[in-house]
Amino acid sequence: MSDEDIFGLFRQMRWGKTNGEPVCPQCECEEHYYIKARKQWRCKFCNHTFSVTSGTWLGSTKLPLRTILIGVVALANAAKGMSALQLMRYMGVQYKTAYIFYHKLRDALHQTRHDQPALKGQVEMDGAYINPSKRFPNKVADRREKTKLSNRPKQCVIVERMRSTDGLGACRTLTYVVETERAEDITDIAEQDIVPGTEIFTDCHSGYSDLMVSFDHTTVNHDVCFIGPNGENTNQAESFFSRFRRLIRGQTHQVGPEYLELYANEVAYREDTRRWDNQRITFDMLSRMLSDEDNGKKSRFRGYWNYTRRNRGAEDLVLAA
Repeated sequence: MSDEDIFGLFRQMRWGKTNGEPVCPQCECEEHYYIKARKQWRCKFCNHTFSVTSGTWLGSTKLPLRTILIGVVALANAAKGMSALQLMRYMGVQYKTAYIFYHKLRDALHQTRHDQPALKGQVEMDGAYINPSKRFPNKVADRREKTKLSNRPKQCVIVERMRSTDGLGACRTLTYVVETERAEDITDIAEQDIVPGTEIFTDCHSGYSDLMVSFDHTTVNHDVCFIGPNGENTNQAESFFSRFRRLIRGQTHQVGPEYLELYANEVAYREDTRRWDNQRITFDMLSRMLSDEDNGKKSRFRGYWNYTRRNRGAEDLVLAA
């Protein structure tokens, strides 16, 4: 693709509703002047200058559009995710740039995950405890004994998976990070995302017992079998956690607690798009990163390296390779 073709693709992904015609992100006016040398526009109404990435998760980026497209294509091809070091080599940029680019994509996928109807039909719910990695202080005297590492608090990832009606596994996945599988948290999550009366399959954990009030709740005792006598199971939820653990063990190797929900949601997205072709996944990822959302202007990764990690709670953060 030529540079003009890539520029046209980005315009179409950003302003698909107007067939690629720019819209001012500040006043939403469609009248503008085109600055050809800078590939920017200046609004005729508010005089605001903007580009194809202004006001999105890619706002203020200095990366060429071709480099951005290469990064998105590489991530779309990675079925189990990718390390930032590997993405760095694909894009030809520094590690810091690849790390933040990947996290901006995760942030965009997470912020746009509720742009679909509520879960219905048959839904599976399950939880898994993840032991996030921690960054230790520089001085040995300030570090805790390694014998205490096994007792550090874990975080529970709750997954909801809606089964497809054609018998081809799950078609939509939502994830949340909580402290434990408490009944209050699980009930709130289910009532927020699932249509009342939906058939929900879980294991026999006591935290799911309150679901019978608003839903058709069916359990399977994993101490006895994985599939009950009537076919009840949570195999789709277990399939999600299988891919999630492979992302941690085989790609990132460690995950910090602050961004655990972003990693879990990335795996949920890859599960939901596992039957899509690479072009469709690439266009969907790119359109989400270029979506004109207020959240894009307030992204937690904007200016990430501009101030010290000390202010972010360095003991609880880790760079996922």
